[in-house]
Amino acid sequence: MLKTRAISVVELKRLLVDLKDKRPDIGVRFRVVGDHWDKNFASIVFVTDRGVILNDDANDKICTIPDLKNVIQFEIDGPFQNFQPYNHYDVSPFGGF
Repeated sequence: MLKTRAISVVELKRLLVDLKDKRPDIGVRFRVVGDHWDKNFASIVFVTDRGVILNDDANDKICTIPDLKNVIQFEIDGPFQNFQPYNHYDVSPFGGF
């Protein structure tokens, strides 16, 4: 089992922008406060000031997360920078450790 690592909301936003610009083929899925994990990985359509707009390619459905502060965990489906695929990463509003 891989060790869980936490990143800040600011780092998450930076990662989403980098994924959209540099590796649009990598999907992401989230777990937000009060909800289960998304079933499918989704491609990043647009990163807003506070949130993200995604396309669930499997269901051809647009999804939004209006505020990244509501994200508890995320994972990606391909390696990127120091992030490994299918590893759960915690999101901390106060920064990574």
